[in-house]
Amino acid sequence: MARKHRKSPSAAADAVRGIAPARAPSHAVASRVLKVPAHVLEALVQGGPLEGVPDVTTTRLLLGGLAALFALIALSLGAAVVLQDDWSNVRGNEAIVALAVLALLAGLGGGLWYLLRQFARVGQGSIRIDAQGMRWGDTALPQAVAWRAVCRVDAGLQDVRTEFVSSDAIVKRLVFQRVAGASKDTEIRLPLALTIDIGRVTRFRNRAALLRALLLRLATEPRPRLRFAAEVFIDAGIDPETWEPMLAPRRWMWLSSLAALLPVLAVFLFWPLGEHVGWTVVALVLAMVVGAGAMGWFMHQRYPGLQGVFEFETPPGSAP
Repeated sequence: MARKHRKSPSAAADAVRGIAPARAPSHAVASRVLKVPAHVLEALVQGGPLEGVPDVTTTRLLLGGLAALFALIALSLGAAVVLQDDWSNVRGNEAIVALAVLALLAGLGGGLWYLLRQFARVGQGSIRIDAQGMRWGDTALPQAVAWRAVCRVDAGLQDVRTEFVSSDAIVKRLVFQRVAGASKDTEIRLPLALTIDIGRVTRFRNRAALLRALLLRLATEPRPRLRFAAEVFIDAGIDPETWEPMLAPRRWMWLSSLAALLPVLAVFLFWPLGEHVGWTVVALVLAMVVGAGAMGWFMHQRYPGLQGVFEFETPPGSAP
């Protein structure tokens, strides 16, 4: 007769307190284990909670510039309509032209009204990082995550990674996972710029310190420890060994990414006109593969220590 497994007293206590149980990794991963320097941890603890400092001036300049641009376009369009002498080119289509002009003016007016309303909300965005967790977003209704709720992914080799989404312009997002319930986990996707609404806070003045503190907390607080993709530190501009600023790899990655597009450009420029569309697609795919491979080879040769997956451990007796 099979025996029933019982929860240990500690596991039951953790369940009562709402602490996520430690999960066994679903895959064996050859991670590079790095020690977080003791002085870095001491500075993190002694610094206490870290609050984001909104750059109000830059945000207002951005909103003012966009509002001025919308107003200039609307005035130019109105002046063009009023000063038009010869309407022969639109005869017979007056209704369509009038509707198009009105729609354009309505869109510009709506955008201008939205921008002017945003001036009253400038600075109403925050981020706070402390030993318990992180709060970010709208000051009236912020989002929050506790470090004890951050967990390893069930399927995959990386728990903390970055991703690029075209809808987010050129800003990458930091991705990690937290426990949301008994059998459901949710992913947190946070822009590396650490701003959710650029109309309220375009950027934080201490963004570099905030990002460093966030990664340090993720590296030392959750249990079991998380696995970081090397690209996280390249994109963040932080050396994973010393936790000091490291901007050169990110610049080289951008340059090599642009260089990786050269084979695709060569196909567009030199591929024979009239060639079958199937062969054209094959050539473009091969060009992209060659470019990506060359970019990966270059970064591996230049920065061999910034490859693969990292885990972090703290020196004995150090905090946290």
